[in-house]
Amino acid sequence: MKCTDRQRGPVVDRSGVYHYRRRVPEDIRFLLRQIENANPGIGAQDKREEKKSLGRDKATAGRLWQQHDEKVEARWAELRSGRKPHLTIVEREALAGDIYRLWLSRLPKDHPSSGMNSAMFRGMMEEHDGDIPRWSSDRSTPEEFLQSMHGNDVDRVLAERGIRVSEAARWGLLEAAQRAAKQATRYAMQRIKGDLGPDPEVSRFPNWPNEAVDTLTGLHKEWVKETPDAKPDTHAAFGACIRKFVAFLGHDVVADIGPGDVKRWLKFLKVERRLSDIRIRDGYFAAIRTVLNCARKAGSIATNVCDTVKLDAKPRPRTREKDLRQDEVYAILKASLETHEHAGSDVAAARRWVPWLLAYTGARVAEITRLESRHIIEEAGVFGIDIQQSKNGRPRIVPIHRDLKKQGFLRFVAERENQPLFFSKDKLRGPKLSIHKTRAEGLGEWARGVAKIAAHEVAPNHGWRHRFKTECRRINMDREVRFYLQGHAFKVDGEEYGYFPLDVTAAWMELFPTYDVSGESLTIHRVSGNDIIGQAVALLHMQRGRTVSEAA
Repeated sequence: MKCTDRQRGPVVDRSGVYHYRRRVPEDIRFLLRQIENANPGIGAQDKREEKKSLGRDKATAGRLWQQHDEKVEARWAELRSGRKPHLTIVEREALAGDIYRLWLSRLPKDHPSSGMNSAMFRGMMEEHDGDIPRWSSDRSTPEEFLQSMHGNDVDRVLAERGIRVSEAARWGLLEAAQRAAKQATRYAMQRIKGDLGPDPEVSRFPNWPNEAVDTLTGLHKEWVKETPDAKPDTHAAFGACIRKFVAFLGHDVVADIGPGDVKRWLKFLKVERRLSDIRIRDGYFAAIRTVLNCARKAGSIATNVCDTVKLDAKPRPRTREKDLRQDEVYAILKASLETHEHAGSDVAAARRWVPWLLAYTGARVAEITRLESRHIIEEAGVFGIDIQQSKNGRPRIVPIHRDLKKQGFLRFVAERENQPLFFSKDKLRGPKLSIHKTRAEGLGEWARGVAKIAAHEVAPNHGWRHRFKTECRRINMDREVRFYLQGHAFKVDGEEYGYFPLDVTAAWMELFPTYDVSGESLTIHRVSGNDIIGQAVALLHMQRGRTVSEAA
């Protein structure tokens, strides 16, 4: 039983217990990690899934599901409302500096009552902080006192900055306001006594961070502007890495990031997240280093803390091939044909068709899960999949395998006319499409479960790409054709010239085997005969002849 991004009601496990299950969106997980890092000791906040047991009665479970879903939506809406879950130390103390200056403006050095007011307010604050014995009759709690003394000032400086914060962050600012106000009254009394020199401690209040140059998030935005030719996915991927690093640190101030912070982050990714050295080097570390290099060239920073961080990236030792094995192919394809009663219609459609599409195209899973009905085209009497957006920016048209047509894939496409194939149309209206990646991730978890593939072994979705290339070699498929079909970069410049017509690639696809899972184990039906190249040429001529005949 796997969760999706949004289950439409309770799901029941094998024991008959109903559950609420919903995948936590990545933006919510990021905010939860910020809260966790800003408040040590509160325990883990980040989680992949919202879960709640709803009992065994179906009617009661339906009612409880609705109630809990409303609570989840409300909680996520609050997190997304723009309230900062925490203030960095620099932000908090910069706001405290604003409050310090507010107090000084109320205690001008030439006003006769400034000295008396300074002494009175300072005494009240020191009394409540326990710095001096309590003598007044005020018995308010520390919370009540801080709110009455500094609440209006805190709300004022936040409003001037256009900031909304959580209650925890506001409480921290109230405490900082108390320290700033005590410092202001001390300095005000110094001036009243005739010492008009500067406050020796005023430099402890930093300036409010200039996001564009002082924060890692801001530097990433500047890097995006400076690299318009980079792929949008690269911009987004680096942004995600930067956000995760900021959440790990608990602040976003570039000046406060040292080589040790980067090393701790890389160690966390390797030890706690169990990511490979290659992924850490080429993803997370590359994002930080590249953004900081760009900032250094622009003069925003003097040095790049990544320069002194050495990362020895070694591939993990492999214990098996990257292809899916016969029993794994059988398990996944067999399970795809079952009814997916506990999944939503879009998830069920993805489980039904995406594994077969991966098997017969060798495409990347996110290229398939983002397909819309308009991407299924017909040229010269041949149906194909128009993959317009790919990881490396190499669009292509892949012929639809005969077995997919036999299974009814074209009928399924017709039923989804003018719609995405594996998610709802309303997702296309968002500023950035991400549901296809969520769908791909969920499909990988499902496939790993049904095929019993361990986490450290082959990636189920990507294993189809390796399997496809293996089968291409079996039929001696032309090297350029198989590179084109999978969207791989050509190794020789001359290979980039020209086009691969659909009727040409379809002739080779006719030689591609068919997977049969109707029995107790996988059966692969291969095209018989020894002269495979000859068969491909004959099929090509036959297809061309059919096209000429139709044109006539």
